[in-house]
Amino acid sequence: MGFRREKIEIAFDALALKNVDLWIVAGQESATNTEPALDVLSDTEFIGLTALIFSKDRTSKVVCTPIDANGYVITKVFDEVVPFPVRFQDTLAEVIRDYAPKTIALDFSEENPSADGLSVGTFNLIQEALDKAGFEGEVVSADPIVAQVRGIKTEDEIQKIRKACAETQVVFEAAKDFIRPGMNCQDIYAFFQNEVERKGFGYSWPASANPGVNSGFGCPGGHVGAPDWPVQKGDLVNVDFGIILDGYSSDIQRMYYILKDDEEDAPQELKDAFYAVRDGIQLAAEALKPGMTGNQVDTVAREYIVGKGYPSWNAALGHQIGKVAHDGGVLLGPRAPRYNKPELIDTPISKNMVFTLEPGVPTSAGRVGLEEDVLVTENGGEFLLPPQRELYLIKGE
Repeated sequence: MGFRREKIEIAFDALALKNVDLWIVAGQESATNTEPALDVLSDTEFIGLTALIFSKDRTSKVVCTPIDANGYVITKVFDEVVPFPVRFQDTLAEVIRDYAPKTIALDFSEENPSADGLSVGTFNLIQEALDKAGFEGEVVSADPIVAQVRGIKTEDEIQKIRKACAETQVVFEAAKDFIRPGMNCQDIYAFFQNEVERKGFGYSWPASANPGVNSGFGCPGGHVGAPDWPVQKGDLVNVDFGIILDGYSSDIQRMYYILKDDEEDAPQELKDAFYAVRDGIQLAAEALKPGMTGNQVDTVAREYIVGKGYPSWNAALGHQIGKVAHDGGVLLGPRAPRYNKPELIDTPISKNMVFTLEPGVPTSAGRVGLEEDVLVTENGGEFLLPPQRELYLIKGE
């Protein structure tokens, strides 16, 4: 059993920043009924009913079964471990009464799945404990707390994401020697999957749709995996691929162009579209600084690309990555009904968050879509992998 002290310190900072007195992370048998926040805080699981309690005064306690208590004591992380002799809710009520909080954050959220780990059954037990404690304060969503704890990456996490990105690019490079006209999108999909299995990686999102592959005009795109669709000379081939390595993810898109017999380079139309997307990503990366909102960063890239004559894409510019590809929290998104919520696009981003930047535009030869993984620094976004600067050219055979 181990807890990540740096993450707990971030939790304390977030409680102070949001002026919340207690954050309670609670559950049981989390291997079966997942609590996403626990996976970020520790490498352990809840077995019996457990509540991790973090206070704005930078103290912490655990309420757990007697058989689980020694494990938490040995970690030397918590100020007090309180085994419950009979009923979880009775002992939790005593701890809450001692803290006398005015606000308590619990892991429920309508917008952020990574902050929505509290089951209804455990919520009911906590509610009973609150009633027994005579709590008359406010129960709030822990979304802003989780967004900081999960979103702000430690140096160890950053290095693991960086390594996952590097290994992902190795597979993209190898694909240059594999992709050929006359094959099918599903052949490319199989190549990437074989590399994942051969190297022992995990998948950043389910294998049925990882990688996503599309080739040429009219090919189905989005989160569909690889359709039964031919790869032909004159096609743009887009591959959206991500792995998990050492528990952390990558999420990258790369572009290939299948040269026609009389071509040494891609047509100018396709290069112009590629450069518009590439340069929009570069501008967004430069804007990706602490204090900027997701909408502000999205607007930088969107206005540039639309200003080049391309349509606005029907998706956010980017999302956070970490333990999984879609790691929750703040989005880099537009003002649109799907995204127009303050917690998603109007909340300031923080240093050491990691985002994708992934605009896309249509062309006569298929969609141009690039995706880069970028770390927020004081001076703007740092690419965790050298970005793709030119189309990968594939000679027809």
